[in-house]
Amino acid sequence: MRYRDAGVDLEKQRQIHREAEKALGGAVGSYVRWINLSNVEVTLHVDGVGTKTLWLLEAGKLETAGWDCVFVNVNDVVCDGFKTLAVVDYIALSPGVEEVGSEVLRGVAKAVEKVGAVLLGGETALMPDVVNGVDVVCTILAVREVSPKPPAVGDHIVGLASTGPHANGFSLLRRLFKLDESLCGASVSEVLLNPVADYTAVLTLMREGLAKAAAHITGGSFAKLKRVLGPLGAEIELVEKPCWVFEIMKRGVPPGEVYRVFNMGVGMALFTDAPLDLIKRAEDLGLRAFHIGEVKPGGVVRVDGLVIS
Repeated sequence: MRYRDAGVDLEKQRQIHREAEKALGGAVGSYVRWINLSNVEVTLHVDGVGTKTLWLLEAGKLETAGWDCVFVNVNDVVCDGFKTLAVVDYIALSPGVEEVGSEVLRGVAKAVEKVGAVLLGGETALMPDVVNGVDVVCTILAVREVSPKPPAVGDHIVGLASTGPHANGFSLLRRLFKLDESLCGASVSEVLLNPVADYTAVLTLMREGLAKAAAHITGGSFAKLKRVLGPLGAEIELVEKPCWVFEIMKRGVPPGEVYRVFNMGVGMALFTDAPLDLIKRAEDLGLRAFHIGEVKPGGVVRVDGLVIS
């Protein structure tokens, strides 16, 4: 089974992105665009939790949807050196599940407090015939705190551990597993529905000069490295992969598709010329970090020998 068999065609999505880029303005970063406002670089960024919410609703874990909604955005903007200041949310509900809106909001509030931002407002809508369950989207306002530096050939790549698949690939996962079945010695719910990791400490690593740049490994997986690498390439070897990755392959998803869709246990990739110092400092900040590869010439990203496009 492939992602498109579950209803998500990444090529069609990329075509939509290419069309959208024609209308965009502002200065261009790896993950965000920004404007200069009274000598302050400011960005707005929007993202949602997607079909993970269907399982979160079934499992009674809608606070996680609110938390995830904030951090899928926060973790994107830190890659361009931005600190989140404010958040607004959009929660769409189908009739019959109205009561879970407050659970989502609790998760949003907890994440906003963790980031040190302010929740300025939002919109809650009942959407019969449009929404099946819950759809959760957040928009954040952030300002530049530090400017990333471009990676160079020979730089090292350090991975920061994910807490699971985060908020990507769930249209496929829901066709492979049942929520209450056993997976990796626990339930699917316990293994795959963990909250998205908090990578705000990456800003500290950038400020201290240990991380040159960062790539948030989300939809499209390690193809995200190309946003940071530009004309350069990378050679990555994932010595350890989480159990759930192998279980996905056992269910019939080709390895190339797994590497194209899922984060493989790495939620963020950092580029550095001082990998040992970076790993130690990241661990001091509460992040599990490990060496995964090097920057190479040639523009090709390979992960465990597979070319990622």
